[in-house]
Amino acid sequence: MAAENRSNQTLKIYNKTGKLIVTGEKGKGTATITGLAAGTKVAEGDYQASFSDGTNESDKVPVPTFNVLPSEG
Repeated sequence: MAAENRSNQTLKIYNKTGKLIVTGEKGKGTATITGLAAGTKVAEGDYQASFSDGTNESDKVPVPTFNVLPSEG
């Protein structure tokens, strides 16, 4: 099955309470959660993600577990 065309969509990230915290750049399929300390372990479901074309929005899905890496520099 071919991947869905996301060129006209943005990735939206919501926190546990359902509040939109970040919207990615249109067509990139990525979004950056800022303000987390290096070494933070984020559990699956702490954030949810969806795609939106500005009119329609996909169902929210849990963001998988991830660790915040130290910044380079």
